[in-house]
Amino acid sequence: MILRRTQLCGLLADIMGDQSRKFTPRQRNRRHLGQPSSKNQAPAKPLPAPVKRGDYWYVAAPLSSRLYQKSGLGQTTSDGGILLLSEEVLFCHWHRHMPLPYDSWFTEQLDLDSQHIARAVVFDVARSGGELVIPTVHLKDELAEKIHPSTWAVRWRRDQLFGKEQPEAQARWACTTDLVDIVELLGWASNVKSEGYIPELYIVDEEMDVTMYRLDNINMEGNQKTWNQLTEEEQDSIRQFWSQKLPWGDGWYIPSQQQWAWTAVGVEHMSGRLLRREEGEWLANILSNENQSSDVDSLFAHLMAKGLIIRPGFKFGCRWRVYDAPVEKSHAPWLVQTESDAPSTWEGVCLSVRLAEGVHKSWVCIIAQQDEWNCLQIKRWLPGKN
Repeated sequence: MILRRTQLCGLLADIMGDQSRKFTPRQRNRRHLGQPSSKNQAPAKPLPAPVKRGDYWYVAAPLSSRLYQKSGLGQTTSDGGILLLSEEVLFCHWHRHMPLPYDSWFTEQLDLDSQHIARAVVFDVARSGGELVIPTVHLKDELAEKIHPSTWAVRWRRDQLFGKEQPEAQARWACTTDLVDIVELLGWASNVKSEGYIPELYIVDEEMDVTMYRLDNINMEGNQKTWNQLTEEEQDSIRQFWSQKLPWGDGWYIPSQQQWAWTAVGVEHMSGRLLRREEGEWLANILSNENQSSDVDSLFAHLMAKGLIIRPGFKFGCRWRVYDAPVEKSHAPWLVQTESDAPSTWEGVCLSVRLAEGVHKSWVCIIAQQDEWNCLQIKRWLPGKN
């Protein structure tokens, strides 16, 4: 029996059932002005609006006491009031039923500061999971002295008491279109970590969604033999094999039926060993006791000396994928980009991190500083979930 195309399609649909996607789209927070986001019932008597005081917005007692003691909002004044930043005013408007100072206030703030919207959204999202996020301008005494000048805010976990405990993290924020200074970012993250805090970064995109990241200066190490850990016999066999090399594409092919002693170098293929150009040049430098000719060569040597296995990152949009154990027994924990190849904007960095985590790896940018290699790892983070 010959089935017409429409009959065949109908038959397949009956067999497979309804395979259409069934989900409820995520509702975006539109953050209306004049309309609170809080589901809590508004007070019977409208709250007073904040008034201008210097560079801040003043809220008098007793409302000030509730906002400060329960929510860590603003900085206290001698008369019992608090001083709020413009982003805190909007937060209180959305979540504490507090009116805006006056009708034209929002547009005036935006005219004064084009980043007003983005900063208010970041502040709102950073606090949405119950975390306590306080801008650094409100900090005083010993805590303020520990905070890096480039830090925007500090964060306490939802189960911490901000008046009695140290914050868990220092945070800064940026837009996806902002340029990335990866060296400056490394310096900030390293300083924050040295003071005992977690370095966090909040990125706001052009749809006013915020993605949170944690930064860390990590030490990548593996369990593979290095050149100095090979026996003299193994080193001699490597020299003998290398003397038999043949050109292959941009690298070399070593024809040998015998066992290759250094499994971290090259890949087995065609009853021999294939070495990429960077592997071959690095190996030739070792055998001739020559120094590496470029920063990338030096980095390759540095990573190999850490007992790591380095494979091309072409399939993952990076320079290398890096293993800490045999390729046949493990997945690469890291996707590595060099400083010179790293994305120039936060949009590019965020895409790289998302791609890496989509294949269960971490994105790392390696930076040369004062004859040292620093590995800056950037990972997505959700409050209360990881």
